[in-house]
Amino acid sequence: MRTPFAFVLLFAAVVGCADAQTPDGAGSATDAVAAAATADTIVIADGRTFGEPPDVADWATRAPVQAAFAAARAHWQAQDPEYEEETQVMAVAEGAFSEPGASQQAVLYLMSSWPRCCPKMGIAVVQDGALVRNVGFESPAYSLAAIPDLDGDGVDELALTESFGMGGENSTSVTLVSLADSGLRTWGGAMIQYDSCAAMQEGGEASRITAVPGPTFTIERFALASCESGEYQPGGPPEPLEFTAPDEETSVELPLR
Repeated sequence: MRTPFAFVLLFAAVVGCADAQTPDGAGSATDAVAAAATADTIVIADGRTFGEPPDVADWATRAPVQAAFAAARAHWQAQDPEYEEETQVMAVAEGAFSEPGASQQAVLYLMSSWPRCCPKMGIAVVQDGALVRNVGFESPAYSLAAIPDLDGDGVDELALTESFGMGGENSTSVTLVSLADSGLRTWGGAMIQYDSCAAMQEGGEASRITAVPGPTFTIERFALASCESGEYQPGGPPEPLEFTAPDEETSVELPLR
């Protein structure tokens, strides 16, 4: 899966994202926003909030993740003669990702941070201590979160977060994905945060993306009041959001070992 955005994972700080359109007959854009405002909403991502990620380093030593590493290693070594390995577990999410009602962990892992544009990564799905799915892709991502089932197929989605920083400018985006029969289905993504505070320039923005099952997506935008305060002010009313999926998927289903 190559990300639809020109973002590069800021590994220096961290190591060392199918169409999701409004369903047919769903009514006007105004109706969609009203529905999202009155129904129970699911938060996909909120660019205003960034907490310290939990320590998941111990997952790298567990047998199912070691098995995922081994399969990914064989694949990437065959694909790239200059493959340089740098394994790390980035994040773990709880949910049912490949089977309705299952108790599973989705483990986001890094195999190689090179090239910076499209590091070699994977998502391993673990159930009852066994590896049940393993998907490899080339796309920057440093975190993932479980998103409750949006399209009624009984399995949860995943929100992948990626960041880019250059010249004091920083941006963060989210890509919504789910497990397909083989590989990943990418719903699409959007930028959720931008500022240039590290370049001593005021101004910035953040977005909160929510959904109601169906799904219908909504985006709320916020303006950064000041770099010093780190506080955000409303930037306008909620608006409908339509994700655009990439033209093709490039993820790969890796064998279970």
